[in-house]
Order: sequence, then structure tokens, then C-alpha cells
Amino acid sequence: MIPRAVQQITYWPIYLVLKFLFRYRVEGQENLKGLGDKPVIFVSNHASFLDGPICAAAMPRDLVAPVKFYPIRFLVAKEHFGWENPFPFPFSLFTAFYVRANGSIPVVRGMGDFRQNLAEAIKVLKKGAKVWIYPEGKITRDGKLQLGKKGAAYLHQATGVSIVPVGLNGTFEILKSKKIKIKIGKPIHSLGNLSLEESTAKIMREISKLID
Repeated sequence: MIPRAVQQITYWPIYLVLKFLFRYRVEGQENLKGLGDKPVIFVSNHASFLDGPICAAAMPRDLVAPVKFYPIRFLVAKEHFGWENPFPFPFSLFTAFYVRANGSIPVVRGMGDFRQNLAEAIKVLKKGAKVWIYPEGKITRDGKLQLGKKGAAYLHQATGVSIVPVGLNGTFEILKSKKIKIKIGKPIHSLGNLSLEESTAKIMREISKLID
């Protein structure tokens, strides 16, 4: 599978760059114990265009690479899949190539029809894949956690898959911070009978606890 191969091949180069240039540190990997062979919905804050590879590098290694946790299927705005995406040339070409090769799943921002918009994510989760979604829906402009959208809660409701909250610290204005810390929280196995709004609020509270 191409996405798995891409993530495994790029793991060490990305990890080493983060480790030596940004003092990259991951806390809470023990919370992922037993989830290597199960589907997972990862949720986190979103503060940088580099959050995808930074998140993927946070997975626990199986000997030499996070084999059991790859590929992670990131939900990415559909506009980034086109060769003429919002980034200036030649970054637009690289972005389109990367999200495709990385196995990202396109979603349409602001689309109210969760069933249609998240159909592919639901499909891969039911097949045992791991999906990463940024509930804020877009990158924060001020570094603060924004209000959450209901997509993550809907995915859990539709599949019953456990949610793992993650806090990304230091990725906002990454070149200034020079220090990145990822905090992985404890899995949320059930949201009970909470509504989508209540579930979303709970998810965002759990993410906020992991942000310094």
C-alpha cells in the first residue's frame, strides 16, 4: 500500500529533523498500548501546515518504525488535492503530490452533510484503518484552540471507534518556538448517549487539557 510505504520511508528523516532542530518530544505513547491492530480516530488541535508529518512521527515504533500505526489517513480539505491549490507554485505541486501519496482523505469544508462528506473516512475506519481529524476544521490564526466542528463526534457515532485526543505544542509559529512537544491523551472508548454538540464539546475539552 503506497501510503504505508510513504509514511514508513519518511518516518526517520522527519523524526530526526524534528528531534535535532526542534527538540521534538512525545508524551503519552503508553496510552496507545493495544491499539496498534485496531482502528483509531485521532483528534488534535491544528496550528501548522506541517502538523501532518509532525503527528505521524509521534506514533510508537515497532523495532524500526511505527509499522502497526501506519498508514494514518489524514482528513484534508479537498482544495489541497488540486495542482492549483492555495499554496504558491511550486509548493502547490508538492502539497498536491504529498497529500495524495500520503493517503489523505479529501473533505469539503463547511459541508453540512456528514454522511456524504465523511463516507470515505467511515469506510476505512470500518476496515480497521487509523484516521486523523482536526476538529477545528482549519489552522488556528492566533495559536489558540478554536471551536470544534462535529465531524469527529460523527465519525465515532457512525463507527463506534475509539477516539484518542492529542495536543500539539509548539507547532504554531514553529520557526520561533524551536521546541515541539506532542501529548497523547487517554482513549475515549465511548461518548455514551451524548448529542453531537455535547460530544464535540467533550472532545475539545480533552484536547485542551493536552495543550500547554
